[in-house]
Amino acid sequence: MSPSFWQRIDGVARAACPFTISLLLIILALVPLQIPHLATIMPSLLLISVFYWSLHRPDLMPVWAVFVLAVIQDLLSGSLLGVVPFILLFFCIALNGQRRLLVHASFLMLWISFSVLSSLALALQWCLIFILETGTPDYRPVLFQSLTTIAVYPALSWMFVLIQRSLLKG
Repeated sequence: MSPSFWQRIDGVARAACPFTISLLLIILALVPLQIPHLATIMPSLLLISVFYWSLHRPDLMPVWAVFVLAVIQDLLSGSLLGVVPFILLFFCIALNGQRRLLVHASFLMLWISFSVLSSLALALQWCLIFILETGTPDYRPVLFQSLTTIAVYPALSWMFVLIQRSLLKG
């Protein structure tokens, strides 16, 4: 018996959940909160989302989806077009190479791995901006953004686990 129309719609909505959540996180990170210098230290919510979903549900966060999300972030944030897609694709390739080790690792090991990979990704992003823009960008915002991203990871990871358990069974 083939699934009904509503069952197919439900399946599509569930499959689009990681992409949609990531898109909402991009928008959330760009909301102007009128807090001085917040934008420079705002955690990379997209990086956290890509790490979690690429590791735990790579079928729902394929590389093309990561690329589309990164381009959307570049377009909405007004940053150098192509830097975030390059960084996130590099991040995905590095993560996919370690997926077998990390998929069954403890939370502490995941957090350490995320800390290392995200710090390297944000440092590489700073290096690309340094090369492509005139002048020397300040390194301190990247350092603080890396620290805030690492600090926010447990809360978002916990939220993603709840979403995965309730919406994405299987």
